[in-house]
Amino acid sequence: MKKLVIITAMGLSTPFLAQADNAALLSSEAGTPAFETVDADKDGMISRQEASAFSALEVTFDKADSNKDGALDAGELSRSRQAADENK
Repeated sequence: MKKLVIITAMGLSTPFLAQADNAALLSSEAGTPAFETVDADKDGMISRQEASAFSALEVTFDKADSNKDGALDAGELSRSRQAADENK
């Protein structure tokens, strides 16, 4: 009986824990994830494919890619966040 209660509690809490993890990945400024979180291959650039895993970044990718090279560097992401903050 104890095992059933523990397993049930763990199963019910998993979605809440996942949501908390996702919230921790987001920047509080513009709702976009931290650069290091998105740069999955750690090459110093965020590709469109990497950005597609984060809806807030996927939507703003083209606008943030100021040099239109198809990738975001840390500066482009930072400037994009600043612009979003100024437009609030």
